[in-house]
Amino acid sequence: MRGSAKFGAGSMLLAAALAALPATSGAHAASEATEATKVLLFSAPMTSDGSDVPEAAISIGACLTAATEVLGPNAFDSCADQNVGPVPESGKAPGYLQLTDAGEYRSGAAILNQALPNEGGIEVTFAQYQYGGTGADGISFFLVDGETDLTETGAVGGSLGYAQHGDSPGVDGGYLGLGLDAWGNFSADTEGRGTGCDAEHRAPEHLQVALNRAPDTVALRGPGQGTEGYCLLATTATDEKIGEYGGGDIYGTELPGDLRAETLADAKRLVKLKVTDGEHPTVTVDLNFLEGEGWQRALETTMPFAAPDTFKIGFASATGGATDVHLIRHLRVETFE
Repeated sequence: MRGSAKFGAGSMLLAAALAALPATSGAHAASEATEATKVLLFSAPMTSDGSDVPEAAISIGACLTAATEVLGPNAFDSCADQNVGPVPESGKAPGYLQLTDAGEYRSGAAILNQALPNEGGIEVTFAQYQYGGTGADGISFFLVDGETDLTETGAVGGSLGYAQHGDSPGVDGGYLGLGLDAWGNFSADTEGRGTGCDAEHRAPEHLQVALNRAPDTVALRGPGQGTEGYCLLATTATDEKIGEYGGGDIYGTELPGDLRAETLADAKRLVKLKVTDGEHPTVTVDLNFLEGEGWQRALETTMPFAAPDTFKIGFASATGGATDVHLIRHLRVETFE
């Protein structure tokens, strides 16, 4: 089954659902979720040689830096053949999930084709590392309807494996995409992103102009199917122009810290994504930059659709002419009872 009908009915249904969003943020549901007991659904430290990778997990060009065997492009194997730039030492534990090295035009993803129950909301935490290159493109984490057969990601480049890019479709059955976007295209409705979305859920006008971007931003995109939807729900991008690059304008961000660093030692950032229970869930994104400030709220928004009963999950990343090393560690997925 290719996702749920509520995600694939085209732009008219999508626009109608977006227009029906409630005016309030669902704070009551968020409060209830906070007080509820957490139940662990899935944990993946990603620090080992891959011997504990679940059968339902699929690598699409990703690797494990602690692994010692090179098995092929779609196995969670050694990163010895993906070693451009200052990547972690291959075969050394504890390691990382490496989505890309610092080579140009790389992409990598790790997806879990196993449905996880959503009993009363969901909370996802992980550590992300972006470093060692020239700041592109970024990392996405995404949720899809659990009825989807999740075997591939969406378009890469600035769409970060979640949204569409021109004629290339977004991830099948997409529900929510979180972009940790060093380069700054995930917040922009260029390259086909934003198709079928109403005016309230399009990028601001200055980010609908080709080549304009907003670096170092966190953004959320909503449900989509094929080449329609994946609408921008929230972004830390601002309307302050801070520079120019390659014929486009560069805009600022409200993020209180940098998503990336120059070295692995300085690159660790903790990420927490929470989706509450309820007809129109509240979504919050918090980051910990490990500078003594603890968790800091980056985004809060309301989803245009009720969450599905089950989720499947994935990470994706890409580089372009500009690059970075992209790593993940210590994924935890919890629900509430």
